[in-house]
Amino acid sequence: MTAPARHLSETAIGVWRLQLLLVWAGVTIAGAVAGAHIDALGPLCWLVPLVAGAVATYGIPKLRWARWRWDINDEGIDIQHGTLALVRTLVPWIRVQHVDTQRGLFEQAFGLSTVVVHTAAGSHTIPLLPAPEADELRARIAGLARTEEEEDAEPAGLTEP
Repeated sequence: MTAPARHLSETAIGVWRLQLLLVWAGVTIAGAVAGAHIDALGPLCWLVPLVAGAVATYGIPKLRWARWRWDINDEGIDIQHGTLALVRTLVPWIRVQHVDTQRGLFEQAFGLSTVVVHTAAGSHTIPLLPAPEADELRARIAGLARTEEEEDAEPAGLTEP
């Protein structure tokens, strides 16, 4: 089975970098505060998180973006994601209960949205798509799920005694 063909917006790399930058900045500041009270290892308390944060902030988002793929096919929604280990999920049309779009703070700032597909077992996301594309995808998934559901349903009608 071939990998899904569609990627997330390339802007996702910048959003993930910004998120990691904020996390690692906090860790570095906490290390600097802790290091101020330790004489021998003080500089390592902020230097190690600074270097690790720089490497992670540069490399991880690009790798994460390259591995994040999704597509829509006859069976359902095919999602592949992961940074070091890949996870592949197929959400069958019959399992889709409803679909939403969400926009967090960074997504709003960059004009992006996340599509959330809800099933009885949980939810699956396709993050960081351009907002118009996400709205279109939400409507398409809802339509395909509804069509699949209607095909599998028994025709409703009155039976005579």
